[in-house]
Amino acid sequence: MTNYFFRFSLCFLVLACQGNTVPQFRVHPADSKLHLSQDIFYEKILPTMAGKKLMLATNPSGIGTNPKKIISSLEKNKITLEHLIGLEHGFLGLEEEFSQTPVTMDSTFNRPLYHIYRIKDAELRELVKEVDYVLFDVQDVGMRCYTYLSVLKRLMDALKNTNTKLIVLDHIHVAMHLTPMGEKMSPKHLNFAGEFPSLLITGMTTGEAAIFYNKEYLKESVNLNVIPVEGYKRGMYFEDTGIPWTTPSPNLPMVDSARNYLSLVLLEGVNVSVGRGTQAPFVYFGAPWMTNPEELASKLSSLGNKSYYFSTVYFKPTFGPHKGKICIGLRMNLVRPDYDPILLAYELIRLMKETYPNDFKWSKGSTNHWVDQLWGNDHFRTAINEGKTYSEFHNTYLTDEENERKKIKPYLMY
Repeated sequence: MTNYFFRFSLCFLVLACQGNTVPQFRVHPADSKLHLSQDIFYEKILPTMAGKKLMLATNPSGIGTNPKKIISSLEKNKITLEHLIGLEHGFLGLEEEFSQTPVTMDSTFNRPLYHIYRIKDAELRELVKEVDYVLFDVQDVGMRCYTYLSVLKRLMDALKNTNTKLIVLDHIHVAMHLTPMGEKMSPKHLNFAGEFPSLLITGMTTGEAAIFYNKEYLKESVNLNVIPVEGYKRGMYFEDTGIPWTTPSPNLPMVDSARNYLSLVLLEGVNVSVGRGTQAPFVYFGAPWMTNPEELASKLSSLGNKSYYFSTVYFKPTFGPHKGKICIGLRMNLVRPDYDPILLAYELIRLMKETYPNDFKWSKGSTNHWVDQLWGNDHFRTAINEGKTYSEFHNTYLTDEENERKKIKPYLMY
């Protein structure tokens, strides 16, 4: 009887535990097995810089999330912060618009903040010569059109054949599972969102991109030190790392926004809002003319092997296209991160054009279509206009992707 009671109790306990199992969406930072680059920097690198001069390029997605720690650590080691580099969204990562002036005074550090997209190359080169170190530390998303890689390239171009050392604190991003995808920029379409010489999806971290660029394009003329994330193995999704998401720009407040950005960013080349200035940028997209969005959602339902689905949403953007207008559209709901972002972007825009032939338009600047400047050339737009399937389009640059995969392989650290 006692043995029977024991077995019954054990079975009941097992079933009770199974019934109360709660799914875990991500690893808690306290359980992370990784050693972040910024921690390694403070522990091992910064003390070796004692008495030197520093230029800093960061925002709240890097060590800029704790300015007080930066100030106290620099003071402790008698390091002089000479200059700050202003990224696209400013030092605090809050600015929607580019600064209209080349230099502003930062109130946090009381130091000049040089907006790298406004200052001339020759001026930047003189600025980097005034310091012993340039520290670059921002969260990337693994795409060429996310302008922080352009900033890195401009800094490296200014640093070549100088005595100033470049320190890059590496980050794990949301596209780590993806190999290089897309095409390279054509000279005709070169712009600030496309200066780094990679495919649209780079297949590299910022640290790997720095090593790649230094070797392949600068003949290792930059004195470069990349601090990796210790313990990371390629293939781990961001949610498995235990790394907290720190917003790198106003419109990527969540991990889902960053994952969706990999495909939805190409919607910035057509006349819809991608939710900028709402509570869900790069989750919502739509326009006042997008009536009956359920039809578009139905057409998209066969894509992605159930990695995502789309549901109807109403929103009013406070920034960007259709500012202040009620938009009807769709919300991208991510189920799994293992989807093909280029396939989704192509099919989404193709089906949008098919569903709303009288309202859909490709957005154009003074010289080029915006989608061409994101993609790198006019092939993406032309293929959709010509009615090509995604497979037909992909086959035109498949060899480029294979070659790029081989080219970057020696520079991958994880």
